[in-house]
Amino acid sequence: MTLEYVISFIKALGMFIVGLTAFRLMGSQAVGRLTDFDLVVAIAIGALIAKPLSDPDLNLWISVVAILALVIAQIVFSWLSLKSIAFERIVAGKPIKVIENGSIIMKGLHKARLSKNELNEELRVKGFKSPSEVQQVFLEPNGKISVFEKSNQELSSKDHV
Repeated sequence: MTLEYVISFIKALGMFIVGLTAFRLMGSQAVGRLTDFDLVVAIAIGALIAKPLSDPDLNLWISVVAILALVIAQIVFSWLSLKSIAFERIVAGKPIKVIENGSIIMKGLHKARLSKNELNEELRVKGFKSPSEVQQVFLEPNGKISVFEKSNQELSSKDHV
């Protein structure tokens, strides 16, 4: 085994530790609930980890400093999002209503870039046969669907009509 391979192995381990540390510093929201901003940061960190491993001429510390800058930016943006609703909406976005009173809101679907088939699939995964069974549905900024059921009273009065 040559010295070059040993150095590559050590660099890879070092960048792995830098990447893991970066995500730990950013907190669980960066991985568990990816917003658009968090996704961009995660992709950028991945690219910055890979670059010095694939290009031996690149200074490793340039990538480490760039990763540190992204981590600081993500932490600051998260903190500002906690302090300002307006800033949070700019960074994370806001929920998009796609169903109201069991009716699909086409404008919401277009804004969310979601097809009726995709919406119906999400409803089936959550145990609903059709949009008429739910009161409201939102596409959240992290890409997940929130479903609010119709009350039992609403459902039973519909069955008696």
